[in-house]
Amino acid sequence: MSKTLIVCVDDDETMLATVSRSLRREPGYDVRTTLNPHEALGWIAAEPIAVLVSDYEMPEMTGAQLAGQAKRIRPETVRILLTGRRTLDVAVDGINQGEIFRFLNKPFEDRNLRAAVAEAVQRNQELLALSGDRQRRERREQLRKALEAEYPGISEVQRTGAHYEVSADPWSEAMTLGLVGLDRKLES
Repeated sequence: MSKTLIVCVDDDETMLATVSRSLRREPGYDVRTTLNPHEALGWIAAEPIAVLVSDYEMPEMTGAQLAGQAKRIRPETVRILLTGRRTLDVAVDGINQGEIFRFLNKPFEDRNLRAAVAEAVQRNQELLALSGDRQRRERREQLRKALEAEYPGISEVQRTGAHYEVSADPWSEAMTLGLVGLDRKLES
């Protein structure tokens, strides 16, 4: 079984090592660290990163900006910000730019960080499942449009009197009509 990928970004090497050490205690995580937010974005673009843990105040870009870019690249990557500033503007910036899942204050307790990341991993799984549902719905709609274009009226249900008639086995009817590729596998 593959490990869950977690990316940690901070411009302070000591803090980055502390975050990494805390998260590496969890056996199911593959923790990657970087001082460079651009490198983190490259990883997010290339691989299914579950959670991004970032410092808020960094010289190249803020953690909120990083989270915002990460969200555009891979929306299902859950974003956590660490901050030493406890101000409303930091929270608003994080929410507006990157839809931050959790804010953690520095210094943080190990158990709080690990709990937040565990919840973020769970949320990542939920987002991936929703993404799969959305992709299936989109495929189904594309199929319906293609069928309607080739066979006008096929996606309409006719009303007979007070009842709607729907075939008990539409897949067999599709085969009878010679509609190649329409079978039960499309339901999954």
